[in-house]
Amino acid sequence: MMTETFKEFTFEAAHQIPPHSGLHGHSFKVVVFLQGEPDPVFGWSHNLYEVESAIEQVKSQLDHKYLNAVAGLEVPSLENVARWLWQELDSRLVGVDRVVVSRGFDGSAEGCTCSRQSVGQVRSPADRLAAHVSAMQS
Repeated sequence: MMTETFKEFTFEAAHQIPPHSGLHGHSFKVVVFLQGEPDPVFGWSHNLYEVESAIEQVKSQLDHKYLNAVAGLEVPSLENVARWLWQELDSRLVGVDRVVVSRGFDGSAEGCTCSRQSVGQVRSPADRLAAHVSAMQS
Protein backbone atom coordinates (compact mmCIF):
# COMPACT_ATOMS: atom_id res chain seq x y z
CA MET A 1 0.00 0.00 0.00
CA MET A 2 1.23 3.47 -0.85
CA THR A 3 0.36 6.65 1.02
CA GLU A 4 0.19 10.09 -0.58
CA THR A 5 1.08 13.12 1.51
CA PHE A 6 0.91 16.70 0.30
CA LYS A 7 2.21 20.06 1.44
CA GLU A 8 1.16 23.50 0.19
CA PHE A 9 3.16 26.69 0.20
CA THR A 10 3.01 30.10 -1.43
CA PHE A 11 5.52 32.60 -2.70
CA GLU A 12 5.48 36.06 -4.27
CA ALA A 13 7.70 36.80 -7.25
CA ALA A 14 8.13 39.00 -10.29
CA HIS A 15 9.03 37.96 -13.82
CA GLN A 16 8.75 38.87 -17.47
CA ILE A 17 8.64 36.85 -20.66
CA PRO A 18 9.49 39.13 -23.58
CA PRO A 19 7.86 39.67 -26.00
CA HIS A 20 4.75 38.23 -24.34
CA SER A 21 4.75 40.20 -21.09
CA GLY A 22 6.47 43.06 -19.35
CA LEU A 23 7.64 43.05 -15.76
CA HIS A 24 4.86 41.99 -13.38
CA GLY A 25 4.35 39.84 -10.30
CA HIS A 26 2.21 37.01 -9.03
CA SER A 27 1.22 35.25 -5.85
CA PHE A 28 2.04 31.63 -6.59
CA LYS A 29 0.52 28.62 -4.83
CA VAL A 30 2.39 25.31 -4.91
CA VAL A 31 1.18 21.87 -3.85
CA VAL A 32 3.81 19.12 -3.55
CA PHE A 33 2.56 15.52 -3.59
CA LEU A 34 4.79 12.81 -2.11
CA GLN A 35 4.25 9.06 -2.29
CA GLY A 36 5.72 6.31 -0.20
CA GLU A 37 5.16 3.34 2.03
CA PRO A 38 3.35 4.27 5.23
CA ASP A 39 5.42 4.31 8.42
CA PRO A 40 4.30 1.32 10.55
CA VAL A 41 3.90 3.48 13.67
CA PHE A 42 2.81 6.91 12.43
CA GLY A 43 1.16 5.96 9.13
CA TRP A 44 2.71 8.86 7.22
CA SER A 45 4.75 8.45 4.08
CA HIS A 46 6.87 11.50 4.93
CA ASN A 47 7.64 13.40 8.11
CA LEU A 48 6.22 16.86 7.36
CA TYR A 49 8.88 18.57 9.51
CA GLU A 50 11.52 17.22 7.11
CA VAL A 51 9.39 18.12 4.09
CA GLU A 52 8.92 21.69 5.38
CA SER A 53 12.68 22.10 5.79
CA ALA A 54 13.33 21.06 2.17
CA ILE A 55 10.53 23.30 0.92
CA GLU A 56 11.90 26.31 2.80
CA GLN A 57 15.30 25.80 1.14
CA VAL A 58 13.65 25.89 -2.29
CA LYS A 59 11.12 28.62 -1.48
CA SER A 60 13.87 30.96 -0.26
CA GLN A 61 15.32 30.94 -3.80
CA LEU A 62 12.02 32.26 -5.24
CA ASP A 63 10.09 34.24 -2.64
CA HIS A 64 10.17 38.00 -3.31
CA LYS A 65 12.69 37.45 -6.12
CA TYR A 66 12.92 38.31 -9.81
CA LEU A 67 12.48 34.84 -11.32
CA ASN A 68 14.40 35.64 -14.53
CA ALA A 69 17.53 36.02 -12.36
CA VAL A 70 17.21 32.54 -10.78
CA ALA A 71 19.56 29.99 -12.36
CA GLY A 72 17.48 27.67 -14.53
CA LEU A 73 14.52 30.07 -14.70
CA GLU A 74 15.80 32.54 -17.28
CA VAL A 75 12.45 32.03 -19.08
CA PRO A 76 10.10 31.71 -16.09
CA SER A 77 6.88 30.55 -17.75
CA LEU A 78 4.45 28.81 -15.44
CA GLU A 79 5.47 25.49 -16.97
CA ASN A 80 9.17 26.16 -16.45
CA VAL A 81 8.57 27.23 -12.84
CA ALA A 82 6.68 23.97 -12.18
CA ARG A 83 9.47 21.91 -13.76
CA TRP A 84 12.17 23.83 -11.84
CA LEU A 85 10.33 23.31 -8.55
CA TRP A 86 9.89 19.60 -9.26
CA GLN A 87 13.58 19.16 -10.01
CA GLU A 88 14.70 21.15 -6.94
CA LEU A 89 12.34 19.30 -4.59
CA ASP A 90 13.07 15.90 -6.13
CA SER A 91 16.78 16.43 -5.42
CA ARG A 92 15.99 17.02 -1.72
CA LEU A 93 13.10 14.64 -1.03
CA VAL A 94 12.46 11.00 -1.84
CA GLY A 95 9.07 10.22 -3.33
CA VAL A 96 8.12 13.49 -5.05
CA ASP A 97 5.30 12.45 -7.36
CA ARG A 98 3.99 15.75 -8.68
CA VAL A 99 4.11 19.50 -8.18
CA VAL A 100 1.14 21.74 -8.97
CA VAL A 101 1.81 25.46 -9.42
CA SER A 102 -0.98 28.00 -9.82
CA ARG A 103 -1.40 31.74 -9.83
CA GLY A 104 -4.47 33.92 -9.66
CA PHE A 105 -7.57 33.89 -7.52
CA ASP A 106 -9.85 30.93 -6.95
CA GLY A 107 -12.27 30.72 -9.82
CA SER A 108 -9.89 32.40 -12.27
CA ALA A 109 -6.56 30.72 -11.46
CA GLU A 110 -4.30 29.12 -14.02
CA GLY A 111 -1.73 26.47 -13.35
CA CYS A 112 0.51 23.66 -14.40
CA THR A 113 1.24 20.19 -13.04
CA CYS A 114 4.67 18.66 -13.34
CA SER A 115 4.82 14.98 -12.49
CA ARG A 116 7.37 12.22 -12.36
CA GLN A 117 5.92 11.02 -15.69
CA SER A 118 6.01 14.44 -17.39
CA VAL A 119 9.56 15.14 -16.27
CA GLY A 120 10.60 11.70 -17.48
CA GLN A 121 12.62 10.80 -14.42
CA VAL A 122 11.14 7.58 -13.13
CA ARG A 123 14.49 6.70 -11.60
CA SER A 124 15.03 6.06 -7.92
CA PRO A 125 17.59 8.16 -6.01
CA ALA A 126 19.99 5.20 -6.20
CA ASP A 127 19.53 5.01 -9.99
CA ARG A 128 20.13 8.77 -10.30
CA LEU A 129 23.32 8.47 -8.25
CA ALA A 130 24.54 5.56 -10.37
CA ALA A 131 23.83 7.52 -13.57
CA HIS A 132 25.67 10.55 -12.18
CA VAL A 133 28.72 8.44 -11.18
CA SER A 134 28.69 6.78 -14.60
CA ALA A 135 28.57 10.15 -16.37
CA MET A 136 31.45 11.46 -14.26
CA GLN A 137 33.59 8.45 -15.20
CA SER A 138 32.93 8.91 -18.93
